Amino acid sequence: MGNKKIHFVGVGGVGMGTFAVALSNAGYEITGSDLKVYEPMKGVLAKNKIKVIEGYESSTADLLSAELVVIGNVTRRDNPEVKAWLNKGVKFVSFPEAVRTFLIQDKTSIVCAGTHGKTTTTSWVSFLLKELGKNPSYLIGGVPRDLDSGCVLTSSDLFVVEGDEYDSAFFDKGPKFLHYAPHFLILSSIEFDHADIYKDLEHVRSSFEKLVALLPGDGLCIARFDDPVVMQVASGALCPIQTFGLGAGAMWRIGKVEETEKGLEFEVLYRNRSIGTFKTQMFGEHNLVNLLSGMVVAVNLGLPMDKIRTIVEKFRGVKRRQEILLEKPILLIDDFAHHPTEVAATLSAIKKRYGSRKVWAFFEPRSATARRKVHQEEYVKAFDSGDVICINSPFRSSELLEEQRFSSELLAKEITDKGKIAQSFNSVAEILNFALPQIKENDVIVVMSNGEFDKIQEKIVTYFTK
Repeated sequence: MGNKKIHFVGVGGVGMGTFAVALSNAGYEITGSDLKVYEPMKGVLAKNKIKVIEGYESSTADLLSAELVVIGNVTRRDNPEVKAWLNKGVKFVSFPEAVRTFLIQDKTSIVCAGTHGKTTTTSWVSFLLKELGKNPSYLIGGVPRDLDSGCVLTSSDLFVVEGDEYDSAFFDKGPKFLHYAPHFLILSSIEFDHADIYKDLEHVRSSFEKLVALLPGDGLCIARFDDPVVMQVASGALCPIQTFGLGAGAMWRIGKVEETEKGLEFEVLYRNRSIGTFKTQMFGEHNLVNLLSGMVVAVNLGLPMDKIRTIVEKFRGVKRRQEILLEKPILLIDDFAHHPTEVAATLSAIKKRYGSRKVWAFFEPRSATARRKVHQEEYVKAFDSGDVICINSPFRSSELLEEQRFSSELLAKEITDKGKIAQSFNSVAEILNFALPQIKENDVIVVMSNGEFDKIQEKIVTYFTK
C-alpha cells in the first residue's frame, strides 16, 4: 500500500484509536479527529505522536492531506468534517472495511463474537497465541492488561479480532463482523442488545446467522453449548462445530471448580475425560468459559494443552472488566457490565469469591440499551447478589422519548420490594454522599458502567486513600 496518508474520523474510540496506532507503527502516516478525546486513548495517541484535532470542523479537510479516510460508526452523514472530506472526493471506508484491507488480507482470521465476553476472549486468544510463540496480529475493542497494545500488525499468518455485531458506518449498516472473513469463529452468547439498531432478538440472531454463513468448509465454529440461540445459529455452519460450556453435553466443558479469595481452580473435560486442572485469578464461571473457548482454538491449531496451563494462570484480562482498583481498606472493582446478564454474572462471581463481605453495587444505565426500558424487568433479578444497590439516573435520558426511557426509580422500588436495600440517585455526588459514610472496612464496591460514570472510581479511591 505504500506510505499512505490515512485520516481517522472518530479516532477517540478504543478500537479506532488502537488500529490507528498499529498502522502508524507499520509505517503509515496517520492523523485523526474526534469531538473530544478522553483517556486512556488520548495518552495512547499522544505517545505515538499521532496528530489529533478535537472538534469536527469542515476546515480539517483543508488542514490535512489524506489519501484515505476511515469513518467511525458513531459519525453521521451530516457531520461537517465528513461532508468536507466527501466533497473533496477523498476515498473513504468504514472501520471494519479498513481492518479487512490492512490487517486481515490473506491471514487466517479468528473472530471472537457474542453479546457478552468478546473483549476478554479476544484478549485471551491473542495473549495465549503470543505466549505459545505464534505472534498473531490482533485487534481488541478494549485495553488488555497483558499485551502492550490493543492492536498489533505482525508477519504471522494468524489474525485475532473482536467480532462486534454493532453497525459499521452510516453508509454501511451491516454489522462490523461481516467484514472479518472468519476461519475460526467463537460464538459465546447471543442475546438482545444494542436496542438503538436492533429491533429484537430475531434481528440480532439474523446478523449472527450471516456471520456463520461466511465460515468456509475447512473452518471451525466453536459454539457455546449452554446458549440455545448460539446452538441454533451454529447449526447453519458448513464447517465442523465444536461445543464448549458448562453443560454435560458439551464436547469441551468445565468440570469441578474450587474458589478461594486468590482465584479459581478448575478442571477441563474433553468428551467427558478430564485433561487436567487449571488456575486463574479471574472471577466467575463466565470467565472460565471464555478461557475454555480460547483453549479450543489453540488445540485446533495443533498447540499442546500442557503448555497452555501456565499461561492461563498468568492472564489478567482487560481493563474495566472486573478490574481491582483498590484492595485496602475496602475492595473496589471496576466493571464494564451494563446488560442485565453481565450485571448478574459480575455480581454473582464477586459474591461467590467474597461471600462474607458486604457488596455495594453502583450502577449507571449508560449504553444505548441500558438507557431504554427494554430490559427494565430483567434488571430487577440482575442485582440479586448485591447487598446495597445504588442506581444513577440514565445517561442523557432526555434524548429519548419518555415512554422509551429506563426508570432508575422504578428499578430501585422493585429491588426494595424484594427486601433488599436499593436507591436511585440523580448524580454521582448524591451516590457518594449516601454511601461513603456507611461503607466499612473490607466492604466490596462494584462500579458498573460502560462509560465514564463521572469518574466515580477515582473519587472513591481518593476518599479511601487520603
